[in-house]
Amino acid sequence: MLKETVNSIALNKMKIKPESIEKIENDNGAIIQIDGDNVGIYKDPEGKIYAVKPNCSHLGCLLSWNNLDKTWDCPCHGSRFDYMGRNIYEPGIHDLEVKKI
Repeated sequence: MLKETVNSIALNKMKIKPESIEKIENDNGAIIQIDGDNVGIYKDPEGKIYAVKPNCSHLGCLLSWNNLDKTWDCPCHGSRFDYMGRNIYEPGIHDLEVKKI
């Protein structure tokens, strides 16, 4: 698990980050800025958009998108959330806040 987290962090640092929802490809996710706030966006294969507040419900660390598993992963303590923000792994015990866009 630690190796997966480290690899995820390293890969996410090398990605070119999209500046808008339109630049996120279908079946991919990213964190973008909307009105000065970080928003985690996932577009399903058909282009339906899911938006969450990308901060872990454990201690608030900024999450990263794991495109392999289609999850929001916490680099701090390993919490994971599905693309809709539902908690999968502890120590985060609450779902992510869903954002309306």
